[in-house]
Amino acid sequence: MKIEVRKLEHSMQLREVTKEQFIKCITDKDGFAKTFVAKCDMLKGWEKVVGAYIDGELAGAILVTIAKKKIANLQLLHTFYKFRGKGVAKELCNYGLSYAIKSSASYFRVSSEIEAIPFYEKIGIQFLGKQKSGCQLAMFEITSPKFEENNYELDDVIYKEMNRKGKGGCVEIFQRKFKKGLDIY
Repeated sequence: MKIEVRKLEHSMQLREVTKEQFIKCITDKDGFAKTFVAKCDMLKGWEKVVGAYIDGELAGAILVTIAKKKIANLQLLHTFYKFRGKGVAKELCNYGLSYAIKSSASYFRVSSEIEAIPFYEKIGIQFLGKQKSGCQLAMFEITSPKFEENNYELDDVIYKEMNRKGKGGCVEIFQRKFKKGLDIY
């Protein structure tokens, strides 16, 4: 995958990262990092992983995939412990949304562990429901390069994702906005 190298604040740069580079950065304080590696292996996604580097050191990484239905899915996000609180995850998420827009995705989907919800809400993502796994689901129609300005109202596509049987659907719905006559009780 070819990505444009972007220089950001704090001497931060976004560029490709390999599995080997990622693994070298894992410390005892990076609990989710091992899960990131395992899930990325399962998804065969390493060629799409983008890393944030601060002064040449890997600070975090993200994997966003685009489904055939033009739904971008934030599959994995991790900031290494040493770099938390420095804007790494925010920059990676902004990259993910930008990548989705450039890939002509119509929707953006995030399934988040409970601990990460405050971070996502802080950058403007709104959660719609709770999944069987205990994670929370956020999904919006992409209408803006800023998370908080996108369309979080339910439409047919979001409604189907929320009510999907099996993996990924919601067992509890938080947001009850209506669009185009959808009726959710």
